[in-house]
Amino acid sequence: MKLRVRQLFASYLLLLVLLAVEFGVAKLPLGVAARGLVLIPALFMAAIVAIGFMELGKGPHTARFFALAGVVWLAILLGLGSLDPMTRILYPTHSATAD
Repeated sequence: MKLRVRQLFASYLLLLVLLAVEFGVAKLPLGVAARGLVLIPALFMAAIVAIGFMELGKGPHTARFFALAGVVWLAILLGLGSLDPMTRILYPTHSATAD
């Protein structure tokens, strides 16, 4: 196999492993403080796509600029998307008692 095909295959396998890790972490009974752990594999997956598949290290400066803008936008979206689950508090409700 060519070296580039091996690199792409390794990147793909690493993405699959990180996907399994993300599903595993999502199924764990984590507390409120540990909810951010689900985002860690997602950030690694985005980095693998940028480095392994998009080859941003070898691209022109314009491509790197737009990729950086995409990473900034991804950080904004992940930050806004994680605000609701991380700050959600379950308040106890008083149920009506039947007489």
